[in-house]
Amino acid sequence: MNNESVKVSKEEEEYVLMDLDDVSRHIDIPPDAPYTLSGLDTLNPILTIDGKIKLVGEYLETIGTCLAFSDKEVAAAEYQTPRKTVEPVAKIHKILKFRLALDNDDGETRPTTL
Repeated sequence: MNNESVKVSKEEEEYVLMDLDDVSRHIDIPPDAPYTLSGLDTLNPILTIDGKIKLVGEYLETIGTCLAFSDKEVAAAEYQTPRKTVEPVAKIHKILKFRLALDNDDGETRPTTL
């Protein structure tokens, strides 16, 4: 009989809040615009919106506990108005704050100061 240790890996989900407040004050982001988010495992992820707008992110740690919630409408009985329920979805430990990016002549992307 072999005594082999089997390492069981449990994948954990990590939620990140994407903060676009500084950017949305200066540019209009259409609500249905396609986007690409790359480099989540780097210090400065890149968010490209509609193939035109390029944003550079920076991770910030949350202060205290930050929670994300979902709300859904619950059907009601006849002659009653539907009601909404709110349920916690996740704890958020990081905020990904974005700024407009500029490309240098050498092709490197850097954040701008708004």
